[in-house]
Formats: sequence, C-alpha cells, structure tokens
Amino acid sequence: MNERHNMQIKNTIHQKRALKTAVPILAAAAFAAVLAGCPTGFVQTGSGGTAGAFSGGGAHSFGAEWVAEQQEGRGKDETVSEGYSIVKAADFVTADVFTALNTAAESRQDLHDGYVYFLVKSHGDAAQFRAAVRKLNGILYAQPDYRYDAPKAIQRDEKPPYRTPKVRTSVHPGALKPFGTGDGNVNEDPKADLADWGLTAAHALEAFKAYDASDAVHPVLTAIVDSGVNSLHEDFYDKGGSIILYAKSSLKRGSDVICDPLESVPISDNWDDVGHGSHCAGTIAAVGNNGKGICGVSHANTKLIAYRGLSRTGGSSYSVYSCLGDLAEIITELRKEPASRNKSVFTGLPADIKTYPKLTQKTVPVNISLGGYSIHPYEVEMMNKALAAGILPVIAMANDGKTVASYPAALQGVLAVGATSMDDTKAPFSNGGSWISVCAPGESIYSCYNNGTDWSNTLSPTLRESYTWMSGTSMATPFVTGTITYLLSMNPDMSPYQIKTLLENTADKIDRGSPYGRYDARGFSKWYGYGRVNVLKAAQAIKNGSVPAQGQTYSEKAVIITVKKGGAVQKNKTVWLYEKQSGLCAAAGMTDEKNGTIRFYGLKTGTEYEVGINDNGTYKTKPITAPADSDIYIDFELNK
Repeated sequence: MNERHNMQIKNTIHQKRALKTAVPILAAAAFAAVLAGCPTGFVQTGSGGTAGAFSGGGAHSFGAEWVAEQQEGRGKDETVSEGYSIVKAADFVTADVFTALNTAAESRQDLHDGYVYFLVKSHGDAAQFRAAVRKLNGILYAQPDYRYDAPKAIQRDEKPPYRTPKVRTSVHPGALKPFGTGDGNVNEDPKADLADWGLTAAHALEAFKAYDASDAVHPVLTAIVDSGVNSLHEDFYDKGGSIILYAKSSLKRGSDVICDPLESVPISDNWDDVGHGSHCAGTIAAVGNNGKGICGVSHANTKLIAYRGLSRTGGSSYSVYSCLGDLAEIITELRKEPASRNKSVFTGLPADIKTYPKLTQKTVPVNISLGGYSIHPYEVEMMNKALAAGILPVIAMANDGKTVASYPAALQGVLAVGATSMDDTKAPFSNGGSWISVCAPGESIYSCYNNGTDWSNTLSPTLRESYTWMSGTSMATPFVTGTITYLLSMNPDMSPYQIKTLLENTADKIDRGSPYGRYDARGFSKWYGYGRVNVLKAAQAIKNGSVPAQGQTYSEKAVIITVKKGGAVQKNKTVWLYEKQSGLCAAAGMTDEKNGTIRFYGLKTGTEYEVGINDNGTYKTKPITAPADSDIYIDFELNK
C-alpha cells in the first residue's frame, strides 16, 4: 500500500485520465500502457514523460524498438530492483542462455504449464539485457522486477480510547454494545474485548452467536500473501494443533534474498520479521474460544496457507507474485484426487499435503494487503492463474485518501476493500474508486504480532503472546477475507463471484448523506463500494437460501482471445481489455506460446468491454459483452 499504513510501492508517477479523443492518441496511450502494465484509461507521466510523446496525435510508429523504449522508460519512473529482470520462457529454455548475455538466473519457477519464469541478475545494463533476451528463441517477455517497500502501518503501544461503534442502519439503529461469541468469547479469549469493536460494528458477533455451533461447521482453506506468519503464535493453535496447513517463502529467512525455488517454511518456526502478515492472519483466523488472545473473524474450522513475499526491507514483483502463482498451482492440484496429483508440485511440503482430501470448496480466498499504481505482464499472468484456479484475491484499496487506481485492487475479478473507522464512517486514509467492492473496519485493529523485532526461532513470550493495534486498508482486507472464510464454513459451494455478490448485496449503506456516503442508483459509493460488510446479514442469506445465482452480477466464465495472422496463431502478442464506459483497465497480458490465446476472468455480466491489440502500427479493437453462462471465444485476425 501507499504512504504510512501498508505495503507500498515507491512510485513517483502521476496518473491522469486519458482523453478519449482521436483514435491515434488512444491507440498510442493504450499500447504503451499495456506494455508498461498500466490501465488503458490512464496516461502516466514521469520524468520520461510518456504522455508528452503523444501530444502530436500519435506520430510515433509502433515498431518493436519503440515499444521497448517505452517499457524501459516506464521502468525508470518506478522503483525497480536494479539489475533484475523477470523473464518468461518456454520450458525448454535453460538458465545457460543467460550466461552469454553477462547475466545469471537467481531463481527459476516452473508451474508445470509449459513455461518457466526466471529472475535474472544482470552484471551490466539491465535494459540492454532485456532488449537482447527478447530476441532469443523461446523467450515470451522480459520486464523489470519492481520493488515494494516494507509493510507499514500505524501502531499503538497502548489501547486506544474505546468508542462504542455506531451502526447507522435501519436494521440495527443506534449503538451496539460488545458481546461475545457463543457463551462469552470475551471470557474465553481474554484479549478479545480489545479487538471486538470491528466484530461488533460488522455484526459478526451476532452471526457467531446465531450460527457457529450448528451451521458454520465445514473446514475451509484460506490463504495469505504477506510478510509471512508467526507460526509460533498462541492464537494459531487449536486442539488439533496448528491451523497453518503449510507455509512457503520466496525470500530467505531473515533477508530479502530470493529463494530458488520457493522454500517450505517449518510450521514450528517464525519467518515474519515485520509483524504485518501475522496481524492480518490474526484478523482472519485467530482461534476463538481457546482461552488465549483474540478471536478472528473465521475463528474455527479454518486451515491457513501462509506465504512470505516481503521482508523487513521489502520485496518485489517476483517475490510477491511468484507466491501467488505457486498458490494457484497447489490449489489446482488439491482439486484433484490424491492419486492423480503431480507430486512434484508438493516438493518440500509436509507429507500430509500430498494426501490431503480432494478440495471441493469452490472458492479459496487469498488475502493480499499490498498494491501500487501499475501492473505488469508477470503480475497479471499470476493473477489470472489464481482466478482460473477458483481463488478469490481480496485486495486492499491503498491509503492515500484519494480515488486513484491502485493495483491489483483495480483489476477485474478481484474483491477490493476499503477501510472504515470506529464511528462507522470512512477511515481518513482509505482510497476510493469505481473498483471498490465493500469496506470493513480498519482503524485501531487489535490482532496478533511478533513484537516487531524478536523473530528468532524461539518459544519466547514475545513471539507466542504478542499483540498490537494497527490501522490501514491492510487491516480491513483480512476482515473481509475472514468473513468470506467464515461464510464458506456455512456453505463451501459458493463460487468466488457468488460470494462477492453476496457481500455486496448484504452490506450496510453506512454514512448516508455525507460526501462519502452518496450511493447511486445501483447502491454504490466510490468510497464505500456497496457498503460496510454485514456478517450477520450475509450469514442469514446463506441460511435462508438467498445466495445469489452464479453469473448474476459477475461472470463465472472466461473471455478467451486467440490472435491469428493468415490463419496461423500468433504467440507473445500483447492484448488488453478495458471497460468502455469508465476506460479503466480490466486486464492486460500476452498470448501464450502454445496456441496464441489469452484468458480474462471475473468481468461484470452484461457490461461492455473493448479488447484491443496493436496490429503492426494500427490499433484494432473488438467490443465484447461479458458472458453470463458460457465462455466467449474471440479471434483476432491481424493483417497479412
């Protein structure tokens, strides 16, 4: 995230809404944006001034040299991992090809889909390396590895003044008083009274009291990509042992050095040297009624998959999104019968993962409390792999207090979350925009920690019994992830977009009448989305059989685009898709090496989009409407 609260990307680029005037201008802006991973509805300016390049009405040609120039120019405006590049290649490409280019592959990721991904360190000029490697056989793309700042959040050493949450709804008017889960969570979890304001405001405690014992009983997998999780913490253990199914890291323990490949983290260890990931994990799934600590939103029947993609010094596109790609591959294998799984996918993981029962829950939520102001091919590709695996990314909106697009929150197919304060209004830092889905408590959230400094492999109290307050959209996001996980324990047959629609339909329209609480005819506010989540109303809808039908709001199907030339499929072609009305980028990526196709997921049912590609200097588009009940296949025929 940006500024002081969450994971950040240092980015000096100012984004402006592009004027949809002459087609050549839109074409140039769109194509440059895609190559840089930017939304087609924005022109990004920086020291290189890409916007200025189009002031002459699109005079530039679209040759490969110009494309590379623009891509590298964008890289200079962002904080990049100096000397590092992400290279996608066909799986026959080995690390040896980089040696002749005065480089070395520091990590190789094989997702067993015909491609491999390398993180390459250049000993010379990285831009020159990328220009050279793009010409080699089997190379699909090469992009800079962009840097992420270390996670940041507001922290308090003492309990903040308690304010009874105000709930401004017709269903529950007036102030609510905190109360515990079941027969008294406050008594069972001694620190729960410090953390219950959010559970109270979102009516989660009422839901727990009504439905926990007999309704929320299905075991559920949920995931997090963050700074890791303090696996030693007392609140991540129930009577059956650790709630963590497995943990992996893209970074070596105690450093920002990349693993090759991702490394399995012992559940009996703590690799979270920041505390941010442990805090988010506690909000999601801290065990309730265990006589210890606090109560997470999904406080029972939960198994947590934990990835460490950031360290105390930060991370990068590769370190974060390699985790997401790995998660997608593992979930895909877990959806198979144990006997038919590719056992190599589970190398280094606990033995019982290989025989884990076939995963039947339709949705696996993953909490990603990070973002920035651009998105690139590798990031989009890993995100698409996750969406295709039935993973629902729950993404923080960012903390600028503005309506500027942050990625991956602004991508189609994800669930973007804003933050509310203790008086049930917008948190001052929370971003807004047309891509926000819902909001949730994010101010002064009390949750698990690791005291921020002592993260060694010990059983010290500072690890096992560490808690703190944090604020940010990073704190609101796990509240929603935990809500989704809790709802799946009631009904694991809900698809990702059924759950997203359910949360939006049952959210409370808070703060009506204020500049922030102005809801349109759809019931949508650019600051609150469809409102603050109401866990009780969502649970009641499940109990009453009122779950939205698949495809009602968001398509469960894919848009599949094949690029051809003279009837022959075209590999490694950049394709983008944006919402026609708003101009916001829905997705961008490159056609694959096998059959020249690319897939887009999670589009709004019935919404008009435009898919486009550069055809040898000509910007070609096709309008599409998101499918309701079947995949859409689109052929792009390029000029001969």
